[in-house]
Amino acid sequence: MMLGGVGFQYGLDEAQRKQDEAQRQAAAARVAPERDVVEQLKDLKALLDDGAISPEEFRSAKRKVLGD
Repeated sequence: MMLGGVGFQYGLDEAQRKQDEAQRQAAAARVAPERDVVEQLKDLKALLDDGAISPEEFRSAKRKVLGD
């Protein structure tokens, strides 16, 4: 006697697929903010180098970006 059958297996496969997709999205979300932080710091440094912001403004903004 077979319990569940094809429909049961399909449900298990679908659950596994959703779990795999959630893990991929979580991994991508962990990588994306790091790139964003790097880009923000580069932008701040460029503003500092151009004289658009003072060193104190740079330090303050950097602390905000880094979450300190």
